[in-house]
Amino acid sequence: MKKRKERNKQLKALKKESERNLIEQIRRQLALPMNRRTNFLRKRLPGGGSCL
Repeated sequence: MKKRKERNKQLKALKKESERNLIEQIRRQLALPMNRRTNFLRKRLPGGGSCL
C-alpha cells in the first residue's frame, strides 16, 4: 500500500509539473511578435515574396 501511495504522489507531481511547463511554453510563444509566431504558415512565391 505504501508504494502505491508514493507512486500516486509522484505521478500527481509529475502531471502538475508537465501542466506548468505547457502553460509556460504557451506564454513564451504568445509573447513573440505575430510574424514570428506564424512564420511556419508563410509560403514563398516565385517572384521572391511570401504570403500567408
